[in-house]
Amino acid sequence: MKKNPPRKRYKLTLEYDGTRFSGWQKQNDARTIQGALLDTGMSLFQDQKIDVQGNGRTDAGVHALRYIAHLETITTLQPETILSQFNDLLPNNIVLLDVEPCHPRFHSRHHCIGRSYLYQIAKRKTAFQKRYVWWVKDELDTRAMIETLNMFVGMHDYASFAQKQELKKSTKVLINAAQLVETDDLITIRIVGSHFLWKMIRRMVGVLVEVGRHHQTSAEVGGFLQQPSDVPGHYTAPPSGLFFERAFYFEEEFQDFLLEISQ
Repeated sequence: MKKNPPRKRYKLTLEYDGTRFSGWQKQNDARTIQGALLDTGMSLFQDQKIDVQGNGRTDAGVHALRYIAHLETITTLQPETILSQFNDLLPNNIVLLDVEPCHPRFHSRHHCIGRSYLYQIAKRKTAFQKRYVWWVKDELDTRAMIETLNMFVGMHDYASFAQKQELKKSTKVLINAAQLVETDDLITIRIVGSHFLWKMIRRMVGVLVEVGRHHQTSAEVGGFLQQPSDVPGHYTAPPSGLFFERAFYFEEEFQDFLLEISQ
């Protein structure tokens, strides 16, 4: 009796423009990143049991620079062929950057030890980046924003920054690093943590902007970390400026990145 070829698992690195997608997770009635990868994989491998899992959910409209997923399927194709054929079939707003064989038990979400996000705030109206920034017309006090941003570093309870359905589980999150960089036209906020709650980063950014506008104080934001409040939900930043930057799977790599951004 002829045996079926063994199932193989591959680590995928991809980038995507999330503007026209309803986030990462597959939905029956919406266009998603995971859905597009599954459809492409089923077409390429003729495998109805193909599995694609990501390192975490991204919201509708959120982008990714180096998002990690894993693919499991039956195939004799080489990784470079999978890479090439996936990119030929995927929509042009999703690009596979790398495909590499991995351990059959590697899991892109369960084995991820850290994640980094970037948020871009435009200081002026721009004709070219509207889909990738949040244009804030008011002049912002970035010193006050940095002071407040630093308060997020460490282990805190982010119940005030979570959706109601997230409150059924732990809302404690470890933020390893937070950084604000300002240029002539742009404010970039980087937040690195163990994991993130749904809409958490967008609410953190929204609150920071309110601090920059002098509509909130650092002390008030500190209060949101001490006692649940629905105030951050009213300031949720738009998804257009949010990018998943990268995922980490090795402690040394993670610590090197944290050291690099602290310098």
